[in-house]
Amino acid sequence: MHTRVLTAVLTALALTGCVSERGNPASGEPIKIGFINNQEGAFAAPQLRTGSEVAIQHVNNNGGIKGRPLDVVRCATDGTPAQSVECAEMFVQKKVIAVLEGIDIGIDAALPSLKAAGIPLVGHVQFTPGVMADPNAFFFGAASIAYGSAALKYYADQGIKTITWLMPEAVTSRAFTDTIMKPGAAKLGLRYKTVYYDAASPNWPALAAQVLREAPEASGSIAATEEQCAAMVRALREVSYRGRILAASCTGLPAAVGKQSIGVELSSDHWNPADPLSAPPASQDEIDLYNEAMKAAGHSDAVPGAMVTFADTITFSRVLSTMDRVVTPANVTAALRAVKDMDSFMGPQITCDHRWNGNSACHTALLFYRFQPNGALKAQVPDYIDMRVLH
Repeated sequence: MHTRVLTAVLTALALTGCVSERGNPASGEPIKIGFINNQEGAFAAPQLRTGSEVAIQHVNNNGGIKGRPLDVVRCATDGTPAQSVECAEMFVQKKVIAVLEGIDIGIDAALPSLKAAGIPLVGHVQFTPGVMADPNAFFFGAASIAYGSAALKYYADQGIKTITWLMPEAVTSRAFTDTIMKPGAAKLGLRYKTVYYDAASPNWPALAAQVLREAPEASGSIAATEEQCAAMVRALREVSYRGRILAASCTGLPAAVGKQSIGVELSSDHWNPADPLSAPPASQDEIDLYNEAMKAAGHSDAVPGAMVTFADTITFSRVLSTMDRVVTPANVTAALRAVKDMDSFMGPQITCDHRWNGNSACHTALLFYRFQPNGALKAQVPDYIDMRVLH
């Protein structure tokens, strides 16, 4: 391991409150946390569990939280509210001090049970409306509003005038279009349209044909899974759509669609491990740490999306390390709410006090990347686009 990686590891251990001697496994009383994720269903993201598992292993092998290991109670869902409720009830029974979410489309149904037990929910992307203003939820990723607004700003800054996004048919998607996308586009002088699709069985060829007919200068999706992104890009390429394509935050496109990924862009609320040199020095060190941890766990090839839950776990560990009180759900909630201008792992500084419109997200900033001919990603902006300036 070269010097910069070693420095990164030691820095991360200090920030997570782990022991100063690298490689000393945690052996104290375990801190029990929950992890919930859609392992099946239309929004299945099993790779998010991988990132969580590797991060937990890394933290526990390097001192844990002030000598205490993290013990994870995992619960898999398929996106149905009933399964999410069952998971929440299990977490309450197991007496976890917090629940970390990968992605769970049914999570809103679990909120009452978690709230009644005082158990905070920690996530990344606000996929459902209930969590956005829930005082018991804390999301280390960018606010959902940012994914729509930042993309509009990114393209408007480059002279694009017409944009069509493809979004899953849902009451929340239509509300997002009416309250966020249309007003934001009007402020930026853009002609904007949302085309809705059935998330369970999208007809991508028909959607691509519609985009081709309407010929917007940019199209794609701000909210799609890796599988959906691949099908969408393939369909747009096959109808010879020539506009700019945004594929949400889907980093696995080169493996999925090959050369069709060239030129496709994506959003990210983290500096991407595939393009470390675009990141500031501190984030470059953290990228090295992440890559080394994944390799040590047997993942030599990139695992799309795993960095999200890896980063969230490390950031959450940093929050736990700030506590000087008994680790209870109430005290963990207080520690999360007290986070102000904290450096998140591979991401921007975060503040989790809910003071921005009552929003549970801890920041509102995004980066944009473009796939190169060799399959690599290259940052297209020098720093984060923060959407608080538009709202």
